[in-house]
Amino acid sequence: MGGAHLATGKGPHVPIPARHPRVLADSRAPRSAARAGRALALGLALTALAACGQPTPGNPDDSVAPTVSVPAQPTITAETPTDDAADPSVEPTDGGLFDASSSLSGVSCEPTGDSWSFTGTLANSDTEEHTFTVAAFVLKLSDGSQAASKEIDVKLAAGASAPVAIRDFWTGPKAGVECLSGVTVKGL
Repeated sequence: MGGAHLATGKGPHVPIPARHPRVLADSRAPRSAARAGRALALGLALTALAACGQPTPGNPDDSVAPTVSVPAQPTITAETPTDDAADPSVEPTDGGLFDASSSLSGVSCEPTGDSWSFTGTLANSDTEEHTFTVAAFVLKLSDGSQAASKEIDVKLAAGASAPVAIRDFWTGPKAGVECLSGVTVKGL
């Protein structure tokens, strides 16, 4: 078994491993030198890696062309605000554009209880018959989102006017909302 046995006189013999004499020379010196060598190799490897990916300025006559070329951009100037007044030289004509924004008057959009209704008067000031689209919207004041909307089409002869109404188009509270209305001309 390669080891000695301890005999106590009672029971089985227990083997004792054989003892080997230790080398008394300083065995730490070769390990320190090995560690120092590995540290030096690691330092050199890190230095080599750090130098690998770094760009360096080159000569203008290098064979590699630049990857991005951006031409000089013009300077952006502020737009001068214009007056909102209509140009008097532009009049509605046969077959021309007709501005319906002033065609709706006497507008009322409010709830009776929780039921919202819209009323107003629509006038066609053009020399042609038009079909108008009248719309009422209820918007939430908190985020400007639309709670409800309703549109109706109204046909008016040239120079005619008529009352318009959109009854009970939304059910909801008066608080926190706003009613807006508008009018457009169909087909223009």
